Amino acid sequence: MDLVLQSLLWKEWQEKKRILFVCLAWILCGVLYVVTYESTFGYRTPVARFGSICLVYSLFMTVFLAMRVCLSEVTHQTLSLSLSLPVSLQKIATVRLGFAVFSLVGPILLGALILAVLLASGVLEQVPARAEGFPSGFAITKLPSLSVTAAVILLAKITSIAIVQSMALFLILAVIGARRRREVHIGFIGAAVAFAWIFPTEARMMLQSSGFTHLQDWIGALFPQSMVIFYGYGDGQGSFSDLDLANRIWIPLFLNLIILSGLAYWFTRRYGTRTGLISHRKRRWIWMPLFSWISFPHRRESSSLIWINLRQTVPLALAGLVLACVMAIANILSMGPSDGRPVVLTAYSLPSAMWIVGILWATVVGSGIFAAELAPGLGHFWMSRPISINRWFWFKYFVGLFAVLMVLDGTTILVSWNSLLQNSSQTTFYNTNFLSWSYIACYPVLHSMMYSLAVLGVCWWKKPVRGAVVALSFFFIGSMVMESIPTISDYDPIFIYNNLFNAERNGEFSLTSFHFPLVFGMIGIIILLTAFLSSRKTQRLEV
Repeated sequence: MDLVLQSLLWKEWQEKKRILFVCLAWILCGVLYVVTYESTFGYRTPVARFGSICLVYSLFMTVFLAMRVCLSEVTHQTLSLSLSLPVSLQKIATVRLGFAVFSLVGPILLGALILAVLLASGVLEQVPARAEGFPSGFAITKLPSLSVTAAVILLAKITSIAIVQSMALFLILAVIGARRRREVHIGFIGAAVAFAWIFPTEARMMLQSSGFTHLQDWIGALFPQSMVIFYGYGDGQGSFSDLDLANRIWIPLFLNLIILSGLAYWFTRRYGTRTGLISHRKRRWIWMPLFSWISFPHRRESSSLIWINLRQTVPLALAGLVLACVMAIANILSMGPSDGRPVVLTAYSLPSAMWIVGILWATVVGSGIFAAELAPGLGHFWMSRPISINRWFWFKYFVGLFAVLMVLDGTTILVSWNSLLQNSSQTTFYNTNFLSWSYIACYPVLHSMMYSLAVLGVCWWKKPVRGAVVALSFFFIGSMVMESIPTISDYDPIFIYNNLFNAERNGEFSLTSFHFPLVFGMIGIIILLTAFLSSRKTQRLEV
């Protein structure tokens, strides 16, 4: 190995070793969670659980790695130094990309190796994946366990799909982010792309229901994440996943690797070229900010603050609403025939998409509207205005929260209101997606908590992506921990919602049952506490 390559690798190690340790900790904790959960409940579905953990892991860590690979040298102002070194920029980009892929994929391989040892030793067992001739759902837990060889092969398939789809998402974000100006741009673009990453799975489900069996086997060549579907079930004590694998795995994965090689080469050609591109090309189109053409009489300080914050928050929230609508449409199409009413059923099924979109997008809005204005430039600007920082914060906080609740949850409730008491036999197939009083009672509160947690994260670290990821990690990791401990699983907010919803479908609805007052009262306290801590943190700008 020549000295130049050694120096580049050492530089990458010093820069990304913390991210590598985070990736290792995530996967190893996931493996520990799988072992603990299977030992406690004995569903014999460790491979499916590990695959779902890898999927969530890829949605988060690919964004972080793309940010660091594409723009860390721009952020730390070391790109000019790299350009002056006696080594090509393409070689630097190749080393950065290779080390990032190793940081992303290595922990998955290690976790799969540990699970393979546990499966081979008999500590863990695995039931067959869903296939023709096998029952699905709760009946699958009554099947005999796979042999050691078959279980390890199934693990190898799931691990291979997880690795390739993680690399695909990362390389797409890397190519997009190679010519961005700031890391935060990659973060917000990555949030939208990562969340839309599940849509090809819906496409495969539509192909299955339409009878295009040959086409659905080859869609994985373009979208490797579509080759496995995790159908989740719960029996009141815990939950498990039923694996639905494509008939062809290895050839589509090989074809996808060829495409990924092209993306990797494209990234190495784009890396570090934004400065030269801008200097030789003029912008031909300047898009006016949304709502900038609407005039508003700013006669008072309060009205001015409300208006400027609405202009910032409403477009962000509308993007989340559009994403939820697309998910609702895909959900309806994947269910097969829609009784000739796809528009009505899409509106009615919006709550099934909005609950998870709202959890993600509340953090995007909370981190997005505070991040830029807490930077030194705008922070110093607000200190120069005749407005107290405390007043500025509370206006921004409440206007942002209002936008999240009204645009996301308010619109969902409005368009789905007619389905609230829908009990028609013609829509029995869809009524599990319809609006309910349980949704109205639970999810706006959860979305408010995620918004408030993201605001606290941004005010604390002054970095929007870190604030959003910490908020989401707090929610998902907390849910996983509570789910794996039988004595406290009843206090999981999602579990409470499911119980309230099932009781409501049976004609019984009471907010005094299923620990709702205690748990959602604690969530209310978290909202108030995080908002107060955020306001205290921003007051230091005046010091």
